[in-house]
Amino acid sequence: MQNQQQQQFRPQQMTMQQMQQMQQMNMGRPMMYPGQPQMGMPMMGMPGGQFPMPGPMMGAPPGAGFPQQKRSGAPGDAVSAPKRRKPMDRTLPSKLDFVPEAKLYAQLQASERKLDAAVAAKKAELQEALVRPPRTKKTLRLWIQNSAANQQQPGTASGSELDLNAPAPSWTLRLHGVLLEEDGSDKGARAKLSSLFRSISVRVVRDKGLYAEGNTVEWRKDESPNQDFEGFEVTKKGDTEVQVKIALVVDTVPEKFKLSPDLADIVNVQVETKTNVVMRLWQYIKLHGLQDVEDKRIINYDDALQKIFKTKKAPLTHLPDHLNAHFFPLDPITLDYTIKLDKPLTTSSVGYDIDVEVDSPIKANILSIVGGGDPTPYKEISAIDDEITKLVQKVTQCKHKREFMLSYAKDPVGFLNQWVASQTRDLETVLGDSRINAEEARRASFYKDNWVNEAVFHYLNSV
Repeated sequence: MQNQQQQQFRPQQMTMQQMQQMQQMNMGRPMMYPGQPQMGMPMMGMPGGQFPMPGPMMGAPPGAGFPQQKRSGAPGDAVSAPKRRKPMDRTLPSKLDFVPEAKLYAQLQASERKLDAAVAAKKAELQEALVRPPRTKKTLRLWIQNSAANQQQPGTASGSELDLNAPAPSWTLRLHGVLLEEDGSDKGARAKLSSLFRSISVRVVRDKGLYAEGNTVEWRKDESPNQDFEGFEVTKKGDTEVQVKIALVVDTVPEKFKLSPDLADIVNVQVETKTNVVMRLWQYIKLHGLQDVEDKRIINYDDALQKIFKTKKAPLTHLPDHLNAHFFPLDPITLDYTIKLDKPLTTSSVGYDIDVEVDSPIKANILSIVGGGDPTPYKEISAIDDEITKLVQKVTQCKHKREFMLSYAKDPVGFLNQWVASQTRDLETVLGDSRINAEEARRASFYKDNWVNEAVFHYLNSV
């Protein structure tokens, strides 16, 4: 038997390139002891085909007997080490009962997973809340003013003194406002009218044929969604005082509609969102028992509903379609103002208080949380995770070394024989003398040997 083993492991002379390939193949592989289903122990090829002692011997300097990481650019480095992915595993290996801290570390990991799950669930709730951001009611104090330019003062010009090259007289109407504080003071921040109104229109009350530029100027949010402004200005030509009508449509999120009088009497509200109107009408249907006895999907309309829907019954799914005919845009807020031209700047003597909806301050906090906020803590956590990963790798290596030495101490001869046999396939691969017994390859036990674990290890590290 011994002669057969000597015949099988007959030393063969390897070239320098084969030795480097052998070292690269075994670089960084964990140790294995006989009977353990793990990757094999690193093996270094030596001149003359002799094999060194597997692992560092007692009393040897640290790292002796183990292949060291190759330095890039070193002389004779013919084969560069492949780029490997950054390790991410922070789980300690099993069977570490002899280390008391291992159980505490596992408990900390379990607590961390629970905490991460809770934080992820809360972030999902906040992201869902951003779909319909919270709104709060505020009071906008709107101010109106106009300026006059190139106006001819009464009694200062005659027909002979008329300058045809002078610019045409004109005036400019300006709208701006502030959001009142909770105490009612108007010292708050200037409001962005583009975020508070759905549309703004200014109509000049004068003869349409007098000026070719037209008498109406309108801005609509749905036509210019990216415009962002605090004030609204309109400049027109003219040298006489005129009346202007300002129409403002308040923006609501979600959009609210004015209901028809008949529908408003049923749901007991005049202005509401479509969703809330459907819910109110559903409560009305349940309260009066209008669902069909045999088919609950059918609604039998009573006299009030028949009056507005013009039918006796309809499926529940048709209810929103029937309601669309009774939704109307909100009535605009109309303001009257007189353009004064007797002085360069004229401001209205009173301000107009308008109820508007603005984004709640909570929205900014939600955005900071969902968006990640300050990246500094995340960088610190990432650095700590990297350090933990390195420590776990060191613990794993120490575990393999300990198991290697324990197995060697129990049965030195048997251990060395099995260890050398486990390295034979690697040597045959490097020497190009690898042969597979077809009969062995047909059996399932062939794929349960340690070489399968080694092959998988090399494959995963090469991906």
